[in-house]
Amino acid sequence: MGFGLLLIGYFLANVLPVISFFSVAMLPGFAMITVALYRLAPYHKRFYHAWLFSLPAALFGVYYTLYSFASVGILPELMILGGTLFNVVEWIYLAYTLFLSILILWGIASLSSELGHYGIQSVAWRNLTFVAIYHTLFFIAKLPLSVIVTHATSFVLPLTLLRYLCVFLNLWLFFRCLRDILPEGSDIEPPKDRKEKKE
Repeated sequence: MGFGLLLIGYFLANVLPVISFFSVAMLPGFAMITVALYRLAPYHKRFYHAWLFSLPAALFGVYYTLYSFASVGILPELMILGGTLFNVVEWIYLAYTLFLSILILWGIASLSSELGHYGIQSVAWRNLTFVAIYHTLFFIAKLPLSVIVTHATSFVLPLTLLRYLCVFLNLWLFFRCLRDILPEGSDIEPPKDRKEKKE
């Protein structure tokens, strides 16, 4: 159920928060992603590294949950939920999700290569390229340079479309992994040496 949880968790953490209030879904979403990576860790060391890196993700879930409650008046607008601190959290979150995505996609590419699913391996590397392009453009768009600030609106549509494309491609990849690599009830066992290390 590793890839199934990853699929659901990624959907909760990346699709529902498009509407501000539904940022509350990030907390259970990131929790599912962490559990999914823990279950996938015996199959490849890249997933183990991704699991370790995913452990602080719940902190972002808590922060954005509080932010969503404040945005609809359930909580008062605390200082930590706006202004400069919010912008700092946004930058940290963007960098964090970039590296987490890299580790997850790298793990999928490595595992699918070992199991002979070269089509899925290619898709994982392609998705990683799109994710890197999106984050790079986002970082550039947020730079406090006069020429960028003047043309800030020009970045909105391309970044929005690219973000949705990355999310859709990753969801489809996780579904393919669930269907083709480790489907429910699969009898594929983790490599013996990795099982022993985990135990």
